[in-house]
Amino acid sequence: MKTENTYMRVRASFPQVYRHRYGFLVSIRSRRYGLNERKNFKTEKQATEYARGIADRLVQNGKGPDVPNDRIQFASSYEKLTTRLSCYGRTPEEAVAHYLGHLGSEIAKQAKPSIRDLVEKWQTYKYEDTTLSKKTVIEIRSYARFIKSEWCDLKPDDLKRNDIDVLIKRLKISNNTRRKYLRYIRMFFAWVKNEGHILQNPTDGISYKPDGFNGEFYDVPTTKGLLHYIIENEKDLIGYYALLTFAGLRPSEGVRVEWKDYNFKTCQLYVRKGKTNARYITLESVAVEWMKFHRANTPQDKPFIDLYRLENRERVVRQRVRNGDWIQDGLRHGFGTYYKSKIKDIGHVADYMGNSADVVKRHYARTIPDAECQEFWALTPAQVLMGEAKESQ
Repeated sequence: MKTENTYMRVRASFPQVYRHRYGFLVSIRSRRYGLNERKNFKTEKQATEYARGIADRLVQNGKGPDVPNDRIQFASSYEKLTTRLSCYGRTPEEAVAHYLGHLGSEIAKQAKPSIRDLVEKWQTYKYEDTTLSKKTVIEIRSYARFIKSEWCDLKPDDLKRNDIDVLIKRLKISNNTRRKYLRYIRMFFAWVKNEGHILQNPTDGISYKPDGFNGEFYDVPTTKGLLHYIIENEKDLIGYYALLTFAGLRPSEGVRVEWKDYNFKTCQLYVRKGKTNARYITLESVAVEWMKFHRANTPQDKPFIDLYRLENRERVVRQRVRNGDWIQDGLRHGFGTYYKSKIKDIGHVADYMGNSADVVKRHYARTIPDAECQEFWALTPAQVLMGEAKESQ
């Protein structure tokens, strides 16, 4: 037989208290006060104390409700939010703290400069280095323009490693050129990190294998014709071209040479820091002859190389000697190939040229016949002039 759940009133005034078989019920339902709540307690004392407390607050607050409607709605919303977050093991307070942290990050992010602004500052910073070659200055300007065009409005921490990797891989260029793009992009973000705008360089972990490459160079007759043209038409550039040809200097290293860098007694040349660290090299006998020839044909008050309009003059040389068909770093590659064939010591060649042994193996691996190798190292000024004189007879 089903037992009825009867209620017995133990408090008649508002809020009423009722006893039932499971405990005590406080009824807080009143149109006058805009309340509609029922609450259960285990003991009569708890129920009556709660009811008296509500009655006292109603007296203090007048006819207005103890809990305004907006508070009731807020409590209801809080309860729903608590339920939704419970499956994640989080509380509304934790959710609010997380969101406030997110808002703070967004505000800080918006305050950060864009990549457009940063790349301009980086470019200005790089130009403060007065030892940069003209080629490097042009490269910085070119790659800065690339970075700005791709990511101008982004913030520095918007970019991820995958974004940069995919962009570079999609460029229709060789891997060696990709490595150069990566080098300057990495250089830029390293500066951004040092300035405190990001915590990690997004290019960390990106790498590209170098392409297989053998350094193309000029054969002996072409080298001889070039040197003869320089003697006849650009005599003040003899030393510059001689060091590119017979000491393997990079053009950027050649333009930095000063008379004080060469010791005529020890035949040792100081190669100033550029793409690689500074180094001392002892010139081969043919290079020594060219240095003497250059000194004898250069006024004492003139520098080792006149940089005025050098780029235009080099362009004329290439046009006259090779009809503009110029091999990039062809003179340096020729030195590396002939020097490796002469001394057969890859480690020494690498130190001499400011390269790694791996680069020497890849670029200068071909074998040169002994007769051709000897002919190259015999191209002294006297030999070049004598050979051209015989051909003209």
